[in-house]
Amino acid sequence: MVMRYFRTYPWGMQLMLFLLMSFTFMAGIGAITLSVFTKMTGFAVSQLSGITPQSPTALIHAFVTLQGLQNLFVFLVPAAVFAYLSTPRPAEYLGLRKPASPMHLLLSILLMAGAMPLLLLIQTTMQQFDFGAGVKTAHEAQMKMNEAIMMMPTFGDFLRTFVVMSIIPGIGEELFFRGVMMRFVKKKSRGMLVPMLFTAAVFSYSHANVYGYLSIFLAGSLLAGLYYFTGSIWCSIAGHMFFNGFQVVLSYMGRSNATIKAFVDSDTVPVYYAIGGAVVFVAAAFLLVKTRTPLKPGWTDDYTPAELAAMQNEGGRQL
Repeated sequence: MVMRYFRTYPWGMQLMLFLLMSFTFMAGIGAITLSVFTKMTGFAVSQLSGITPQSPTALIHAFVTLQGLQNLFVFLVPAAVFAYLSTPRPAEYLGLRKPASPMHLLLSILLMAGAMPLLLLIQTTMQQFDFGAGVKTAHEAQMKMNEAIMMMPTFGDFLRTFVVMSIIPGIGEELFFRGVMMRFVKKKSRGMLVPMLFTAAVFSYSHANVYGYLSIFLAGSLLAGLYYFTGSIWCSIAGHMFFNGFQVVLSYMGRSNATIKAFVDSDTVPVYYAIGGAVVFVAAAFLLVKTRTPLKPGWTDDYTPAELAAMQNEGGRQL
């Protein structure tokens, strides 16, 4: 029996299949959390969702592991499976192409590094606004969770946290939002602005961080721009992984360095940090635009030009 790829279906049907697949995997990891995972760890879900720096080490480890599983099954797995079922070229579908220039990977990292001070400043500024007692309470609970995760007393804890907070989200979220979702939106848009901004908005909303909505939205827009201007999603993955991983590395280094710890714990952005970041950002953006190798016209097409030509030669028969 010949497999019928999702690309043979209309746009609306493909989108419905993708959303259905995403919700199915999301429900699946929820069921695992409520049954198998809870039994294996010995902790209740209520405990996993309310960790603090004072929580038992085993509970923090269980929470970090759960975060990794959730990110895998909510973002990475649905995107990968959908691409595999959509086309015989799943890697190309997701944008997993070798960057045209190795320098693009470095520039992607430098761009996100330069943007980090401004994004941090925006988030700390947003925290000065009153969004209600409920939002403040949820934010404080989230801060305690982050503090617990970033304690990392051993190198093994650091590796676990780095994988869960940097590598898995960097790959999974980019494949989901930029690899699949931005592709869907672009099919119905003439330009790239709407796809980039729409996916950045959904990306920001998925993080459920009111104080961080604007900064995460801007970060998502930059990541979308990295994918578009380089033509390779590996560049946005590299930028995303660096952005998340840098914070993990600093937190781990702060355990043995008082200066770094004070910097990590500070709620303010030093002037020299902001100025240096702006310089790096502008320089990286300039070089990236100058050496850009953007996504080619027709990058969202379900069939290659050769396949379309073959279909026309055979009377329009679908492959």
